[in-house]
Amino acid sequence: MSSQIPRPPLNPELEHVHKALPHVGISTKEELEAYRQFLGNFTLDTIFQGKEDAISYEETDIPGPAGPMKTTIFRPKHQTLSAEETPGILHIHGGGLTTGNRFMGLTMLNWVEALGATIITAEYRLAPEHPQPAALEDSYAALQWMSENASKLGFNPNKLIITGGSAGGTLAAGLSLLARDRSGPKICGQLLSYPWVNDRAQTLSRKQFADLLPWVETNTIHTSRYALGENGEYATMYSVPATATDFSGLPPTFIDVGEADSFRDEDINFASALWKAGVPTEFHVWPGCWHGFDMFVPDAPVSRQAAATRLEWLRKLVSRS
Repeated sequence: MSSQIPRPPLNPELEHVHKALPHVGISTKEELEAYRQFLGNFTLDTIFQGKEDAISYEETDIPGPAGPMKTTIFRPKHQTLSAEETPGILHIHGGGLTTGNRFMGLTMLNWVEALGATIITAEYRLAPEHPQPAALEDSYAALQWMSENASKLGFNPNKLIITGGSAGGTLAAGLSLLARDRSGPKICGQLLSYPWVNDRAQTLSRKQFADLLPWVETNTIHTSRYALGENGEYATMYSVPATATDFSGLPPTFIDVGEADSFRDEDINFASALWKAGVPTEFHVWPGCWHGFDMFVPDAPVSRQAAATRLEWLRKLVSRS
């Protein structure tokens, strides 16, 4: 179906990697395990290489609803900011709620140096073994722990930011709603990269790019089934943020997505809903870019541009907080 719908060309800066992406589904237990192994290549060593002189890290377990959660804390080795000036950033990994680990999508370690930030990334339970709200509640527990331990971690709890890509963006957006409604930790801002925010979306971009790797539409369908139930019985406004009816009181938001991402149109609609509710929101579409482009091709010029734009938004956000 997608081949019959006109669609913009892919960004040539990413072409060499896109052609080499394997087609891995998640329709069976075996396929899901293969996808998990594929994404298991994101490790501490792969993201930390070359940063040892500027950044320190600490691995620990933090309390979660179902037991300890593996967590890594990154800080600047040569901090020049006071704790009052230091932002804290909770990173939530992607992977379709079914795959990935805390290092997946952690392309922003330069924020530790550039912003003097403390960054925390934690594991959460995966579907289908643990459908929603497991991932959501685990992520909320990480947010609470981070806020409650701000003094120990050396950052200002009023400069607490959440970020995530893909399903990590889904969870981050859900956390903003959850923290608001539970009168939980104050979130200074949320930065969402190509988030999956609507399990019911029937948008043009879903049809245009249904067959485009690395995340095809059938994977989204199976993810919905695994994480939200066969009949959507685990779907709520917190696990599917676009279905909320009230977006008032949410923190300043940054959203970006690729032009060739199947989630493009639902992200446009989500940004529009935030604007309608008066939430300050910055939105970017990257030409010809597919889902997770910056994670797989971080050195491409368009990936660097996306990274620089996110960082500039964060600089302005923390300077006002």
